[in-house]
Amino acid sequence: MVKIETIKKIYGEIEIPGDKSITHRAFILSTISQGVSFIYNPNLGDDTNRTLEIMRAIGGEVNHEKNGIKIKGCGIKNIKEPENILDAGNSGTTIRLLSGLFSSIENKFFVLTGDDSLRKRPMKRVIEPIRLMGGEIFGRGNDNFPPVAIVGKKLRGIEYELSKPSAQVKSSIILATLNAIDKTIIKEKIKTRNHTEILLKEFGGKIEEKNNEIVVYPETNLKGIDVYIPGDFSSASYFIILALLLDNSEILLKNVSLNPTRIYLLNLLIKNGGDIKILNESIKNGERLGDILVKSSNIKRLKVNKEEVPLMIDELPLIGAVGAFFDEGVVVEGADELRVKESDRIKVLVENLRNLNVDVEELSDGFVVKKSKKIKNGLVKTSFDHRIALSFIVFGLISKKGLVLEEVDSIKISFPEFFNILRRISYV
Repeated sequence: MVKIETIKKIYGEIEIPGDKSITHRAFILSTISQGVSFIYNPNLGDDTNRTLEIMRAIGGEVNHEKNGIKIKGCGIKNIKEPENILDAGNSGTTIRLLSGLFSSIENKFFVLTGDDSLRKRPMKRVIEPIRLMGGEIFGRGNDNFPPVAIVGKKLRGIEYELSKPSAQVKSSIILATLNAIDKTIIKEKIKTRNHTEILLKEFGGKIEEKNNEIVVYPETNLKGIDVYIPGDFSSASYFIILALLLDNSEILLKNVSLNPTRIYLLNLLIKNGGDIKILNESIKNGERLGDILVKSSNIKRLKVNKEEVPLMIDELPLIGAVGAFFDEGVVVEGADELRVKESDRIKVLVENLRNLNVDVEELSDGFVVKKSKKIKNGLVKTSFDHRIALSFIVFGLISKKGLVLEEVDSIKISFPEFFNILRRISYV
């Protein structure tokens, strides 16, 4: 049990650890490239460390150095067959992206598994397109869940329309195409994160984006590069919300990712009364980044629809948790994907808010949270989901009553530095 006490304000300047999504991709592309890559400011939470350890197991030479991670790649043609089962831990990104890549490594055998939570998360969405490419890939429960077993084959390019918006599925198909025969065309009805597309070009891959189509070409001669990882916007969002909702607060977040597919929440907050400015914009390795200045504000109301959900999927538990402090609450619809994350995030969010006496309605694909004046202290059960834990830590810091969390160890998955940063800028 961990007690979260309210704070009066936050004030200062901070650097946020590297973007988790980009870090996964940098580790993978560095390993399947030829030559040496250096990754500056990587995210080193539990999830990304799982990817890094698997890269070591398949032939990448990994060294931790003062300013980041150095990887000498083995090249996609020289990926080793691992001696053991590969453990992705809690990381859906790891297991889904690597399922695509490994399916294209001919005549080699791979088994990917994970923790209790990951073994309940859907894999058929990855297995189906890989099978269409000629892959020999199998999952537990009629291909629905991990563990996943793969016998690498020579794949062929396909034309495929994503049934659900998913950057992980899209990236899995992109990685599978690199060692395939002929190009792949991926169609997206709703735009999702494009970190794989951006970074693959930096490593020498050929990929074209036209409206809602992504054309990927086979390329087995990627070259190692230096990669700078901008600060993770999803991690920054916890401090952005704290600065907005606590009185007399002001925070400058340095070198944060400003990728347009990631900062939709920022635009929504500005539109609804947030005093937020973007400063010192630049581009590194194809990714936009800059500083975000945030000051205390009255947020009116946030409403998120189905088309907007993929652009802020990781931030939805946070805005749901703090919706009780917005003038007109929060409405989220079309977010059924939240039910198959590390936990059923809709159910867990609603149950915890009700336990804190917040006026909340559970929808089949979202939730409605209303401004609540009689919030009480209570116990928050996180389901060992890092996004739920971090979201309710923020709730407790803002609430006059505080709260008690059953655990905070889960935040090591994505943001182990959270409390150290908070101590430097918080005032009680």
